[in-house]
Amino acid sequence: MEQRAQSAPKPAVSKKKKVPDYLVKDLIDGVPFYYPGYKQVLSKKKKPEDIMGWSGLQGFIIAYFTELLIKGLNLNKYKVLPGETGNHLGYKNNLSLDIAIYERSVLTPEKITSKYLDVPAYCVIEIDVQAEWEEGSSMTEMTFIGLKTQKLFDFGTKKLIWVLSKSKKVIVAENGKHWEIIDWNEDIELIDGVNFNVGQYLESEGINTDDDENRPSNT
Repeated sequence: MEQRAQSAPKPAVSKKKKVPDYLVKDLIDGVPFYYPGYKQVLSKKKKPEDIMGWSGLQGFIIAYFTELLIKGLNLNKYKVLPGETGNHLGYKNNLSLDIAIYERSVLTPEKITSKYLDVPAYCVIEIDVQAEWEEGSSMTEMTFIGLKTQKLFDFGTKKLIWVLSKSKKVIVAENGKHWEIIDWNEDIELIDGVNFNVGQYLESEGINTDDDENRPSNT
């Protein structure tokens, strides 16, 4: 599967009140993408903190990758930053990254401030599409994946891994190469010989994701 650069669809014209900035997860070419459930916050059915956290499964997968990378990577060469690190790519482009792997030669000490990072991650891992868009937009999950990935590639990121828990698939995207869609039960190389297998790991921990659809939601 090969993705080409895409432009963000223009948001639908709406007379609804402006969504507060704190509910915006990603901003791409000036188009806001919100935390899932943002409409329930606007209608006061939920509080902001109710929608901004990961699910238990997503948190578990992120912990798996973080532990794997800390054990397997050369930490003199790389720095692993999990936890929705904010990245400023340029004017009207701010992205939140689930796990970002930086080369220390790029992420130098003077780049660490109270503001968003403004240097490209070498590799990014995203767990699911944690974003919603305004009604009337032509955006789809795959369009969003392609848009966010290409924006990171244009900024300088070399590789992006999307772990999709509903379909149990992993999208491996490398800049300038064909994308791969792989079953998450297979061994997949992350970077520098570090391999991962999400399905096998969850099974070894006794976690069954087959019946997630039947579990009660947090509503």
